[in-house]
Amino acid sequence: MRKRVVAVVLLLLLAVPVWAEYYKVNVRRLASNLYQDTYSGIYIKTRYCYEFAYGQDAILKYDRYDYDNLLIFDHGVTCDVEKVFR
Repeated sequence: MRKRVVAVVLLLLLAVPVWAEYYKVNVRRLASNLYQDTYSGIYIKTRYCYEFAYGQDAILKYDRYDYDNLLIFDHGVTCDVEKVFR
């Protein structure tokens, strides 16, 4: 009986979703796969992103420990985010 309770508790803990944070950003492209937020000055390194942006609104979906981070532009184009740094 005790093993069953422990197993149920472990399954419940594993089922808890981890939520990524969403940030409103205004980006400009500095180089290939490198964007900068004009509000905060942070840099966003993307993977295979060909979007030319200069002062374009976007949403940054980012979680430090997640592998599916995205930069979502206002017209629907999405780019994979490799890392975010200052």
